[in-house]
Amino acid sequence: MAPKYAIGIDLGGTKILTAVVDAQGSAIGTAKKTTQAEKGPEAVIARIEKTMEEALDEAGVKKDRIAAIGIGAPGIIDSANGVVISLTNLPGWRNVEIAKALRRWHTVPVMLSNDVRVAAVGEHRVGAGKGTHSMVAVFIGTGIGGGIIINDQPWVGLRASAGEVGHMITLADGPYAVGGGIRGGIEALASRSAIERDLRAGIAAGRRSVLIDLLKEKGNDAITSSVLAKAVSKNDPLTLEVLRRAAYYLGLHAASLINALDPEMLVYGGGVIEGLGEWMVSQIRDIAKQHAINKADLDKIKIVEAKLGERAGVIGAALMALDALKH
Repeated sequence: MAPKYAIGIDLGGTKILTAVVDAQGSAIGTAKKTTQAEKGPEAVIARIEKTMEEALDEAGVKKDRIAAIGIGAPGIIDSANGVVISLTNLPGWRNVEIAKALRRWHTVPVMLSNDVRVAAVGEHRVGAGKGTHSMVAVFIGTGIGGGIIINDQPWVGLRASAGEVGHMITLADGPYAVGGGIRGGIEALASRSAIERDLRAGIAAGRRSVLIDLLKEKGNDAITSSVLAKAVSKNDPLTLEVLRRAAYYLGLHAASLINALDPEMLVYGGGVIEGLGEWMVSQIRDIAKQHAINKADLDKIKIVEAKLGERAGVIGAALMALDALKH
């Protein structure tokens, strides 16, 4: 029998990434497009379909070899019915029957889940967490999201909303997350948006920083993860201060995850980690170990960088779709 494949889709506010994935979790063909979210759900779904066709072309796989489709989306999801209740940064997405729409493109089962949960599954199955049975993934980008793996399966909770690690309270009466969210949650303290907020506050208060020159060189004022990495390499005092404070809060957050769940591994990914790597992760690790309550065999809990980068979501979504065929 010819091998079957799944298509994995990572739907984001700015880009759509799609991959044809085999049963071992290898992405054999990929395609990427801008989301163009402002055009509304129908236009975005048409762009998703186009990326699926392009990924099939790159993989050299015919549509009839696709056994399932998996999609990860950022927002409130009704996985059981394949309905997007609402999406972060995508206007007009209210009660969109996305699974039904994608089945019109190809009549196979469609698995819908949260974008960071599918990324956690990808890292667990074929990335940094391969071989573990319990793991928490934390992705630090514009916001902070994550996923929990227990007994080799994603833990979804009673209402399918487990894994919202970005909204765990880390500083009582702390700031609100940029754009909303929960006061004092880790997203409000250590996401790239929070880091940028604190850096801009420092500059506005008259602090000297190489960031000013770096942004002039770049031609725009977006403080991206790559800009942060350059500022760290130049030992910019303001940047080092803000990032070390963010790492401290992430370390406290990590200790809480360890104290509550006692997982084999914490995996850190997302743009901030991709930009700063072990420089950031080592600080998180050190603080977490200081504040974990049970110090016995603490080194058995690994705190590491993610391995799959932007492919974690598409691989995880595809593997979850293939898993669903077995049940």
